[in-house]
Amino acid sequence: MQRATFPLFALVAFVLLGASPALAPGSAAPAFLLENPGGDPFTIASFAGKPLVLNVFASWCPPCLVELPSIIASARKNRGRVAFLGIDEQEPLTIGKAFAREMRIPYPIAFDHGQFAATYGASALPETVFLDRRGRIAAIVHGAMTPGELATDLAKIAPATATPART
Repeated sequence: MQRATFPLFALVAFVLLGASPALAPGSAAPAFLLENPGGDPFTIASFAGKPLVLNVFASWCPPCLVELPSIIASARKNRGRVAFLGIDEQEPLTIGKAFAREMRIPYPIAFDHGQFAATYGASALPETVFLDRRGRIAAIVHGAMTPGELATDLAKIAPATATPART
């Protein structure tokens, strides 16, 4: 029962205390703690030294569904060059895992119980954060991205001449 109350507690804390200070390009990405589908912790350290795209979504979010095919295609195209992490926002693991299977998402999915949203100021879905190899924020997109916006922001973290990321 305690686990089920955590998302509500995190949401209340987020509303009452407000989001963390606004994140901006050039700033260091804050640490986060997420849950992988097996229930184990997932942190930003898992991606150290790799360009990373963090996409916050939910299965019920129409704009998330609009942008997801472009993100999936980009993840496949940039495999080995850029790491992608889908962050399912406050949905049960069973729903998130089924959604990832159904959509054939080729990158890891993590589950947020409110800490990531509060830390990164993700007050609406979708939200996408682009991190460079040094863990610095290169771009933040609030709302659904167009394929052109995705390509532009990917180029900020992994230029075409860049060496492949470690996998």
